[in-house]
Amino acid sequence: MGTPLRLALIGTGGRGQIYADVLRRLPPGLAEWGALCDHNPEILQAFAARNGLGVPLVYEVGDLLRRDDLDAVLICTPDSAHRAPAVACLEAGLHALVEKPLATDPADAAAICAAARAAGRILHLGFVLRYDPCVCRLRDLVAGGAIGRPIACMVHEAVGWFHAATYMRRWNRFRRYSGDLLLHKGCHTLDLVNAVTASYPRRVAAFGGTAVFVPRADAGDRCDRCDRTADCLYVADQGEAYRKRFYDTAGPQVLPEPVCVYNVDKDTTDTVTLIADYDQGMRLSYTMTLVSPRGERRLVLVGTGGEIRCDLSTYRIELSRLPDRPTEVIEVARPSGAGHQHHDLALLQHFLERIRDGDDPSAGIRDAAMSGAVAFAALESMASGVPVAVPPA
Repeated sequence: MGTPLRLALIGTGGRGQIYADVLRRLPPGLAEWGALCDHNPEILQAFAARNGLGVPLVYEVGDLLRRDDLDAVLICTPDSAHRAPAVACLEAGLHALVEKPLATDPADAAAICAAARAAGRILHLGFVLRYDPCVCRLRDLVAGGAIGRPIACMVHEAVGWFHAATYMRRWNRFRRYSGDLLLHKGCHTLDLVNAVTASYPRRVAAFGGTAVFVPRADAGDRCDRCDRTADCLYVADQGEAYRKRFYDTAGPQVLPEPVCVYNVDKDTTDTVTLIADYDQGMRLSYTMTLVSPRGERRLVLVGTGGEIRCDLSTYRIELSRLPDRPTEVIEVARPSGAGHQHHDLALLQHFLERIRDGDDPSAGIRDAAMSGAVAFAALESMASGVPVAVPPA
């Protein structure tokens, strides 16, 4: 197997903790930590102590890059703070796994991809859904010609109502931090459309805005200062049941203040419909809503030889082939473990394999560039009122 690849972690928050957990589950000898980096000394030192990691701790990326014993870096800084560390690390010759989304604006995304291309280093994105068994089966079916040539894809990104409300009480509601929920939440699904259909977007037209969480004159600014809580779906009483549901939905993080989801400042969309023209003759119709009874990703793929229907939350695929053949129901085995444990492990293993195998970086760089392309173009289209061309990667 050779010498373990030596990794540095930049950003020791929630996602950084996931990678610390994943590294412990890797087969021995694949990789090891070479250094940890975070600009907050208290958080960094607590992270190292909690995980029993006696590796060098550094507080600036520049200090990290003065080391000569690293092979790759995992960038887990906030979404809007990916560009500077990613570009610096790639230019220094390190391979980079960057959390999704690649960046929160197209200029930052382009700069990261340009740095990877110039350095000839692997740029890998944290899109865990690419490793979901149901998505893998969909990709294999389409690649194997089960529905002929894909010509249309219809998607409903049905974000559950409770999950949506948590976004309105966190940083995600501001574009300067998240890029918009269409990017932050939708990029997973938009990326898997690229992966499953082996196609990339060329033009996008979109309509959307805030349709659910609009200001209400009859509501207060906080749940604990409002007389409408008795009939409010989104009341945050901060009690034990609410806390449990919040942590089960949003993961381990600080419980947000019980601000009113309607009247709190925000500039994200909560309802978007877009259409996109892809190469290979494929077209996408995508709708994101943030008020669904259940969180689901509903997908229909139409090809010249049949149709696939799938809700990714059920791990059930319906395949209907032409001409008039009975619908085939494919039950995909759910991965073991809680949350994305299976996906996280598969993601990191694939990144390490690409480094060890000397994989050509170009395909991964194009995937990275295109992962946010639809969202960026859709936001521009909503602002301008006209279709927007996607720059070639």
